[in-house]
Amino acid sequence: MRFSPVRVKTRDEVKIPGVPKYVEIEGENLEITSIEEQWHEAYQDPTFYPMEYFKVTISSGKKYILRYSTLFKGWGIAQYQKGKA
Repeated sequence: MRFSPVRVKTRDEVKIPGVPKYVEIEGENLEITSIEEQWHEAYQDPTFYPMEYFKVTISSGKKYILRYSTLFKGWGIAQYQKGKA
């Protein structure tokens, strides 16, 4: 799955990464209507910076996977396709 950089606004700007509320796609702020799943990478190496993932539905009904990099403090996006990873 390929992720592209994206801007995300969260409900809680203090907590990292926060709960995504809006995502900017092609210059348009789209509301995230639901978060279907949330998970993170887990590694035994404590020096590794895990990624946080959110499977979301936006106002148009499309589903996306959002990924937050704790190392680079940035968001990525990929369109969700059932059965593909």
